[in-house]
Order: sequence, then structure tokens, then C-alpha cells
Amino acid sequence: MKKSSVILLISVLFFSLTAIGQKDNMVVIKGKISFKNNPLEISLYSIANGEAVPHSKVAVAKDGTFGFCFTPEYSGLYRIGERNSPARLYITPGKQTSIELNETTMTILNPKDKENLKLAEWSKIINPLKSANNLGVIQTYKDIFPILPDVETQTNDFVAHIKTGNLTFDKFVKGMAKAEFEYELYHFLFMPRTAHPKFEEHPEVYKRMSSGPHFVTTDILNYDFGMSALGSYVQYLFSIKSSEGIKYSPELNEKLTIENVKNDTLIGWYFINNRIVRAKAYDQNYRDMAEKYKPYILTDVQKKKVHDFELTIRSFGDGEQAMNFEGKTVDGKSVSLSDFKGKVVLVDVWATWCGPCKKEIPDLQKLEEEMKGQDVVFISYSIDEAKDHDKWVKMIDDMKLGGIQLFGPAAWKSPICTNYKITGIPRFMVFGKKGQIVTIDSPRPSNPDLKILLEKQLKQ
Repeated sequence: MKKSSVILLISVLFFSLTAIGQKDNMVVIKGKISFKNNPLEISLYSIANGEAVPHSKVAVAKDGTFGFCFTPEYSGLYRIGERNSPARLYITPGKQTSIELNETTMTILNPKDKENLKLAEWSKIINPLKSANNLGVIQTYKDIFPILPDVETQTNDFVAHIKTGNLTFDKFVKGMAKAEFEYELYHFLFMPRTAHPKFEEHPEVYKRMSSGPHFVTTDILNYDFGMSALGSYVQYLFSIKSSEGIKYSPELNEKLTIENVKNDTLIGWYFINNRIVRAKAYDQNYRDMAEKYKPYILTDVQKKKVHDFELTIRSFGDGEQAMNFEGKTVDGKSVSLSDFKGKVVLVDVWATWCGPCKKEIPDLQKLEEEMKGQDVVFISYSIDEAKDHDKWVKMIDDMKLGGIQLFGPAAWKSPICTNYKITGIPRFMVFGKKGQIVTIDSPRPSNPDLKILLEKQLKQ
């Protein structure tokens, strides 16, 4: 269908719906964008569990006009465009509104649309901080910290004077504004920049905002930044501990979350998004973790998400037969995983260009020495490009790498990567004496738990 036909159809729908007086609960949004480079299409997002979910997409005409016509699934927040878009709308059944958008501002053209006029006002207040948190922005804390008092004052004044006559909306947007201001504060610290402040340089507002009870209710799930806000808050709590010289650990992460997030459902969402769905295998480590978090997986939606995720990793469960792979030694000899049945095998998937991989080498060498003479085979499997073969050989010699050093046939497309869905390195995997999978995502050599795991397998 040509764009002109699409616009004509939308126009017909506008007039038709106006004529019938909204009695069918249809929502109509008329819009016009004026970006530096207007897109050919624009998307509408609904909000579910603290995240924006694609709802629908329409064509944008050459003059920048577009329109949405739909029956809303709920009354609440919707968003037009991506995360940095200012176009967030409060939608109720029968709502009709007209908007104009540019990269930073939403203008509501319907003077009777009090709710969305307020959201447009809020988008202008938060924009200086929100815009600074887009990728590629060059502003640093030296630019942003000085404006925080003014943005906070405007936020407090905005919250104090919301009186649209819609009590449900007023409560909603007050909570959203306070939560988003705090979220963008944390978000600013964790974006890549040319300069980052020391912890002691954080303005007083950070200490004040981060202290006290947080997330007592599940209201944060109604905002498009909800899950990100939850994650950024816990991340900031860890930065406080880090400033005290305390090193990160999963146990500390769990402790901070449980102690400071005051709603069990939100704790569950945090563990799902930050721990559970990051697992690589349905092994005993995963099952122990899932069991530990089970008291916080409370809603049917949460249980379904965990169930659906587990279906994607069960093929790599411990006890299942390993998928074989092979590589070539420095002298060109082919060696396979299946050559080592009867022994416990630790596989390190790495590359010469990988900094975190090289950081693990001293601990790996120490582990090899400590377990020398036992039935443990150490395989280091390089997924360097073919052109870097000589570099790999030189590094083996320079760093006096032990164990069995293998070179993959096709870098990231080597069977060890495709079979075990390896998309990031270093990756350590452990295989048992019978050629079975123990785990395809084991602790790293710098973690004492790896030695304990290998010793446990030797006894079986």
C-alpha cells in the first residue's frame, strides 16, 4: 500500500471515529515529527513489567505525519519511538490527541488533554539529564553535576503542583517523575564517557536518593524504564561498597538486593533479569541458583518467563553427553575432546586479543601446577582468526602456556562455539570422566570454586 493511501486511510478513521463519539473505546493519536532525518516508520510501545514492548508500527509520510488507531489493552503509559524519545503518552479508552515531535520535545496540540500536557512538561524538565545519557553524548560529570540542583528543584516543583483532576493520573505521574529523576542520576554514572567522577565527587543528592527504603510497591513496573531503574539502583549500591574497598561477589549482589529492595516481586524480577536468564546451561549450578531464588518468583508471568528460558538451555544440562569438538596443536596435530574419556577435562575458550582471557592465565597456570599428576586435562582452545596463528604460537612460547593448546578451525564459527552457543570469552567448561557435560559455564580459575568442582569430579 502506498504511503498516500495509508495516510488517507488514517484520515478516514479519524473523521469516522470523531463522528461516532469514541463510544467504541478506540484511541486515536495524530502525530507529526520534524527530526533532522525523519524515519520511514515509527513504532508505538506498550509497557509491561517495567519494559517497553513493541505494540505496532506505522509509516511516516513525507511531510512527517503519522497516526495510530487502536483499542488500548490498559489505561496507562505508552511510548512513541525509542528510549530517547520524549513522546510518552498516558492513554485511556477513547483518548484522542494530537502531538508534534522533534528529537527532544513533545508538544500536545489538544488543550483539553491535561494528562499528556503534563507529560510533555515533564519531558522538558528531565530532558537535560536524559539526553546526557544517550550513547555518543560527550558530556561528562563536569557538565552535568552543576545542573542537578536545578533539575531536582524543577522535579520537586512539578510533583508538588500536579492537579489535572484525574487523581489516578496525578498519583501515577508523581511516582514516575520521582523515580525517573533518580534513575537517570544512576544511569549517568554507568554510561561510557571520557571522564568519570570518583565516588567522593558524587553530589549530595546521590547519597540522599540512594538511602532509605526503595521499591516498596510494584509501581515501577508501570514505567518504561522500570527494570533499568531497579538494576541501576542495585548497581549504585554496589558502587558504595566498592568505594569502601569491598570486592564484587554474587553473594554480595544478592545481599544488597534483598536488604534494600522492599518488594519480593521486584526482587524476583531483578534475579530473573540479572542472574537467571544469563545462565548458559541447565546444570547443577543453575538449578541451585533457581531453587535459591524460587521464593521470589511469585507471579505467573515471572514463572512463565523462567520456564520459557529454561527450555532454551536444557540441551546443555549436566550429565548429558558432550558434543565433540577438535582443534589443532602448534605442530598441526588434530586433538578431540573425545580423546580424553576417563579423565576430567577443563576447557578454556580464549583468544590472544581477549584481555579478560589473559588475565586468567596466571591463575590457570597455578591450578595446573596444583593438580599436576591427577586425572585432569587442561585444554586451552583459541578462537583467534587464521591470520593470527603465528601470534598465538608466539604467545604460547612467551607466556610458557601449559596444558594442551589447540587452535580452532574457524574462529567464532568453530564447532566449539556454534555447538555450545559461545558468544563471549573467556568461557570455561568442565567435562566428566565419561565424556558427559558437568557445566559449560564453570567458575574461572581465579575463583577457588573451580578447583573444588574439579576435585569433586575426580572422586566420581
